[in-house]
Amino acid sequence: MSLVELSAFLENFIKFYGAPMIANAMPVLINGSKPIDGGRLWIDGKRVFGDGKTWEGLTTGLLGGYMASLALSTYFNSTSLIPVLLTASAAALLGDLTGSFIKRRLGLRRGDPAPLLDQLDFALFATLTHLALGNLSIFNDLSFIALSLAAIALLHIATNYIAYTLKLKNRPW
Repeated sequence: MSLVELSAFLENFIKFYGAPMIANAMPVLINGSKPIDGGRLWIDGKRVFGDGKTWEGLTTGLLGGYMASLALSTYFNSTSLIPVLLTASAAALLGDLTGSFIKRRLGLRRGDPAPLLDQLDFALFATLTHLALGNLSIFNDLSFIALSLAAIALLHIATNYIAYTLKLKNRPW
């Protein structure tokens, strides 16, 4: 990859994944007390999402995604990015909730590792949203998507370790 190609990749990566990544990261800053599932059980007798998915965290994630969407649209001088990034940010949070739902169905407890699911649930939902919107030609490039998901997985591992070191998370994954 040439320097020009790397620069273009990084620009598009930040433009389209920056807000969803911030939305996904924000809930760890809040110690919420109101679980989204209200303690309810699914038909399998297990919690729907668990105590780790709270209304406070969801609200913080949405606010972070909103602020990041505004900042990125300003930086890239494109107000048309705002609804795209807001939608991708909300989708990222839905992806994280879906990941928790799947982990509960698998019998995994809060904080138990689920490699790839933990790192990519939010990113896959953001990517699917960008694809569904259909107006972003960069998402026609499968190499961009693959490289972005690989970068997100690595960034997720690194930032989780940092959050663990700062005592924002109980486990480094």
